[in-house]
Amino acid sequence: MSSLFAALNTAGNALDVLGQAIGVVQNNVSNSSTPGYVTQTLNMTASPFDVSGNLWGGVRASGVDNSRNVFAEQAVWSANEQAGQSTQEASSLSALQNYFDVSGTSGVPASLSSLYSAFSAWSSNPTDNTSRQQVISAATNFAQSVQQTATNVEQLRTQTDTQLSGTVSNINSLTSQIATINGEIQSGDGTDAGLQAQLYNTIEQLSNLAPINVTTASDGTAVVLLGGQSPLVEGNQSNALQLSYQVPANPAIANATPDARLLTSGGTDVTALVNQGQLGALLSFRNTTLPSVIGDSSQQGSLNQLAQTVADTVNNLLEGGQISSGPPAVAGQALFSYSTPNPTEAASSLALAPSISASTLAAISPGPPAVANGIATQLANLSTAQNASLNNLTATDFYSSIASGIGQSEATASANQTTQAQLLSQAQNMRAQVEGVSLNQQATLLMQYQQSYQAAAQLISTVNITMQSLLTVMQDTNT
Repeated sequence: MSSLFAALNTAGNALDVLGQAIGVVQNNVSNSSTPGYVTQTLNMTASPFDVSGNLWGGVRASGVDNSRNVFAEQAVWSANEQAGQSTQEASSLSALQNYFDVSGTSGVPASLSSLYSAFSAWSSNPTDNTSRQQVISAATNFAQSVQQTATNVEQLRTQTDTQLSGTVSNINSLTSQIATINGEIQSGDGTDAGLQAQLYNTIEQLSNLAPINVTTASDGTAVVLLGGQSPLVEGNQSNALQLSYQVPANPAIANATPDARLLTSGGTDVTALVNQGQLGALLSFRNTTLPSVIGDSSQQGSLNQLAQTVADTVNNLLEGGQISSGPPAVAGQALFSYSTPNPTEAASSLALAPSISASTLAAISPGPPAVANGIATQLANLSTAQNASLNNLTATDFYSSIASGIGQSEATASANQTTQAQLLSQAQNMRAQVEGVSLNQQATLLMQYQQSYQAAAQLISTVNITMQSLLTVMQDTNT
């Protein structure tokens, strides 16, 4: 009878273990699409079996393992950082490219071409009031085009600052979530599948925004470092980031817009650590790409350089000419004005000089000998004149170099975006093969467990029948 009781106990324990295994399979199937969830497997080990020692074997559960692979996770995080960076770069550069027409049919290049044409027509008939008025009109259009482009780029800088603020807020929110999950893990079970799914899904979202290094502590919590150096999450504590626009000491250009800096809550500058992810792309665009066009505290910016050079060149010629040779001779006046104290505002402030008019345009070159259309002709020749202040290019070619440079950067960023999206998809697919829930595999396991469960149940039924028969025989014998 003792062996029958042992068999009954063994079979009953098997039912319990197989029930747990079926529960694990059910949970896997239910969470097959849950972000961050990986396949869970119930460990089953055989109990000692030795008839002479009255050890009747059986099966027992020895914890649940998961298929989480740290190398697969890190591959996804790395690819996600690159994808976040390339996507943001393509978006930012596309917005900037929209303000620079490379075709020459609109905006600054078209108005510059019209200005040169007006100078040429004026040089052919320097005393004609209509030609003079066309110069004033063309100069007005050129100044307005430059101003509008500068305004657009400045607005893009403001939009980028808003994006930076939102991205930093998202990072702080995600690191706070990770710290909260870490706290729950510390208070409970570090192997809890639900908490681990939340943790790794949140880390993956964070990796798209900033370059991070993640290690797992002995208690199952995640330690997250920005750029591998600055702690973002340690245990149940997160360290918030903040933006700063402090003017640097002794700037090359006073009163210019300062760069954006990323600081820890303690004030440490960690901008240099952020070279990937959406945040890295935004900082690079804000601190490098935009200043190259519109300037900052260390550089004038190419659009301001163009505006100032065209204005100075035209003004110098006109101011060196004469409206009338007299007597007395009447000196020429400047055509353009712009903000001189701050060279980064040349484009945004470019306008007609307040006192200029069609009648005060100086066409005469005083010589000797004096030439009635000498200044007007020199102005017309500016269309093909190389200028040392514009890298020995004409004004038109200098603008084209700005526009084409932005266009090439945008094309490269778009190509990188496509490539990085493919690499991220490949990394995610490889991770899914290693960690993900295979519904076919789970269905196979479920059938195996069900068959084993039915067999154990049948064994209990058989043992029960046998015991009942033995009891009946013993009662009959006693009778």
